[in-house]
Amino acid sequence: MRFKFSDYNFNFIGRRKIWYIISAAVIIAGIIGFIVSGFNFGIDFLGGSLMEVQFKREVDISELRMVMSEAGHPTSIIQRTDARQYIIRTLPVNTEEKNEILDELDEQIGINRPILQNRNVLPTFSRHITRLAMIAVAISIAGILIYIWIRFEVRFAVAAIFALIHDVLITLGFYAIFNREINITTIAVILSLLGYSINDTIVVFDRVREDTRTMKSLRYEDLVNNSVNKTLARSINTAVTTLFPIIILLIIGNQTLKDFAFGLMVGIIAGAYSSIFIASPILVMWNNRFPKYKR
Repeated sequence: MRFKFSDYNFNFIGRRKIWYIISAAVIIAGIIGFIVSGFNFGIDFLGGSLMEVQFKREVDISELRMVMSEAGHPTSIIQRTDARQYIIRTLPVNTEEKNEILDELDEQIGINRPILQNRNVLPTFSRHITRLAMIAVAISIAGILIYIWIRFEVRFAVAAIFALIHDVLITLGFYAIFNREINITTIAVILSLLGYSINDTIVVFDRVREDTRTMKSLRYEDLVNNSVNKTLARSINTAVTTLFPIIILLIIGNQTLKDFAFGLMVGIIAGAYSSIFIASPILVMWNNRFPKYKR
């Protein structure tokens, strides 16, 4: 017998307190992780040391990353500029540690000396990037708020913003709990998450709006619950199909891709969860609080 979500009507809205408790527990766990160990900021935020090295032969980036890991710098940022030339950025190291890295590279691969660049990178650039990222996130949230306000109503916009905040807190909480490095890639993850999460929420809200026109005899709580059940299969199928390639990257990708895939995996799961278990119940709570919407 084939299982269909449409054959069942799950009481998502009626059990909303359970979903709030689950979300609160995960967010609190993330806050505790942050208090205990803080965020693991990468070179992009802390500054560091930069070396531009020319090798004696062509070298693949995966081979170079493996050598850097053996030298004790698995999170170093490696940028290829030529077949035999790379820029390597590490966390701040002194002259002795930098010479040890170069000796390891020379022994394992072979480098031309003197190296092309050898300097320290101040965190000024990272502060500039952070400021621009915060501006980008603020503009994105403001744009989303205005768009939903115009297309739907203010109550939909408020519920969607709460869902977005929920997803960001969950994602950052997992970074703290698992001590994952926060770098420029994390900013890309957050911006991608905002787009994915709001898209999933709008699908549910659009169904709520359509059902409001055709099911006026239902209580609003039952109407929203019915709409969520109608979009449940779509939400789960979208999340599962999106997660497949991300999980593959998480398993076989290099360190940069793994960091990106980790954030996306957590964000997509949180986004699918919030559109069903957070945004829709908040919409009902708003509706029940104000008589204008309750009618």
